[in-house]
Amino acid sequence: MTDRFSLRPLLGALILSAGVATVMRAASAPPDLTVTNEDATLRFTLLVDDDGFAYRVDHLDHGKPTPVLGRSPLGITRTDIDLNDGLAFVSATPASVVEDDYTLVSGKQHHVHSRGVERTFTLNNAIGIRLDLTVRVYRDGVAFRYGLPGHASMLVQISGEATGFKLPAHGRIWAQPYSKVGIWAPGYEADYVNGVPTGTPAPAEEGWALPLLSHAGGFWVLITESGLEPNYFGVHLNQHADDGLYRVRLPEEPETFGVAPQAASVTLPWVSPWRVIVVARQPAGIVESTLVTDVARPNELGDTSWVKPGMASWSWWSDMSSPYDYNKLVPFVDVAAKLGWPYSLIDLGWPHMQNGDVAKLAAYAKTKGVGLILWYNSGGKHNLSPEDKAPLDPLRDLISDPRLREAEFARIAALGVKGIKVDFMQSDKQFVIAQYHDILRDAARHRLMVDFHGCTIPRGWERTYPNLVSMEAVRGAEQYWDKTFAENAQMFNTIYVFTRNAIGPMDYTPTIFTDVAATNPQIQPHLTTNAHELALLVVFESGVQHVVDAASSLVTQPDFVLDYLHGLPTTWDETRLIAGAPGELAVLARRHGDTWYLSGINGEKTARTIEVPLAFLGGPATVSLISDGATPHAFAHRAFTAQPGDTVELHLAARGGFAARLVPNP
Repeated sequence: MTDRFSLRPLLGALILSAGVATVMRAASAPPDLTVTNEDATLRFTLLVDDDGFAYRVDHLDHGKPTPVLGRSPLGITRTDIDLNDGLAFVSATPASVVEDDYTLVSGKQHHVHSRGVERTFTLNNAIGIRLDLTVRVYRDGVAFRYGLPGHASMLVQISGEATGFKLPAHGRIWAQPYSKVGIWAPGYEADYVNGVPTGTPAPAEEGWALPLLSHAGGFWVLITESGLEPNYFGVHLNQHADDGLYRVRLPEEPETFGVAPQAASVTLPWVSPWRVIVVARQPAGIVESTLVTDVARPNELGDTSWVKPGMASWSWWSDMSSPYDYNKLVPFVDVAAKLGWPYSLIDLGWPHMQNGDVAKLAAYAKTKGVGLILWYNSGGKHNLSPEDKAPLDPLRDLISDPRLREAEFARIAALGVKGIKVDFMQSDKQFVIAQYHDILRDAARHRLMVDFHGCTIPRGWERTYPNLVSMEAVRGAEQYWDKTFAENAQMFNTIYVFTRNAIGPMDYTPTIFTDVAATNPQIQPHLTTNAHELALLVVFESGVQHVVDAASSLVTQPDFVLDYLHGLPTTWDETRLIAGAPGELAVLARRHGDTWYLSGINGEKTARTIEVPLAFLGGPATVSLISDGATPHAFAHRAFTAQPGDTVELHLAARGGFAARLVPNP
């Protein structure tokens, strides 16, 4: 894996238009406080005036500006000084091109080349305390972050942030309420709202989670953050957004149950995470954007050839007693082997396994060419989850204690275990953010992949730590014990494509074929069609795709479904949104090598017919198409040859879907 990063001055007119604010100017010539992308379609303007410290973002059409974000506040508060108001402009760097060339082990696309324009603005308050604002404007959006220079090793506390995002008041938003603190919350598992009017208050004072998607004035805007390091907390958004102004909100004070403070203790010099604003005319620009990883820190692990994304079987949801019984886990290892999947996930309860232990299971799985992924409670005093709580389980706090974690990682790596699933993180305070980084680094030393559950959202970490293959932070298929979710899963699934999964890998645990509700009355039956469920394996992106269905159900599917599932990839060279909108429809094409996988899901409770253009094909291809059958639990299948100029007409059942593999003809 390689990462290349460079800064170089723009040539010609761009430099002349940007100017260099450090040069002495006449009083009648105000400094240029703008940053414009290379194709002059998006502009950030810094505002420093009597009304305070703020910014706005405009879309440019032949120089004519259209507001994307109106006047939006900036600033941070240290416990010793307020850097929100009373700031004066001091200087600005010349406009420079930020050019980045990097690869992702898993994600929307393998190779990424990005270019943006960067400037850093320096401001001082009345007593000379300096605040830097670094801004980058790309073709697909804007990112900015704060910087505090200072004497090395000087420690300060940041207790507030004034940052806001002023959306047009006449639009709509798709967002997830931030959860009230509880034993299993916040874990980013609330139900998304579907296109409510901009400014609608969040259901509770905890506000809205990131990301937030807006559509207004012909523009789609996705707001999130990236590059969150151990030196800060993760933010979300306030409950109220008067006139469309969404302000950031710190982690909730009750998070970690008193173990960690709400404020961040930072050592100078310091930079904040990037505030990321993806801007697009069409929804495809949101789904296909790589802006979150573009601004994230490059790969720090070096060689990652050992990180092997792929499909995984998972026993816990269909039989929650299975991790306690070796004999119940063997069929899931066997089905992974049968389908050419590299992994099987062993969830909560495995330390108490009867009829064998994890060493025996790992040895058996190795004979089948399958690696194990093991579940862990994140542990620690900030985690009140009763699952596997000591002294019931002596393994509970192994992840939270650095010395015990190191020993445990060494032990399971020696057994041949390939990855870990760490659950119940449940806070965005600095204390827990640092723990994410520590786990990823320690796991990498032992060549272990990592999947986080009960966790925060992706923030570009999969670029910095390529062994991070997935994160939950979504109300996924394991939530089928909730009737509201079950009745509206088709809608939520389409929303996730444009919101949660647009910012990074998502461990939704997809694909239910069996009727688990028939044997477990606590679980609601899935109302989505089986074709919809099959489509989720490609519609959703995750480095490791943990399949929720029972082993006995998987092996009884039609041969054409088994053929599709066999060796199904989870890494993509290219991703395109072909059609769709949140809450309605999502049709995606993802390329792995020369083969395209085309999948779509109907987000509505009524049937629809769609036309899917195959313009993405590079030549003739053989298509294996699996679609809705005569009943919700039946499939239809046909194979045919397609040309790049063809359009395929598809009938999607209510809550339906389709999945297709397109292999180029020789």
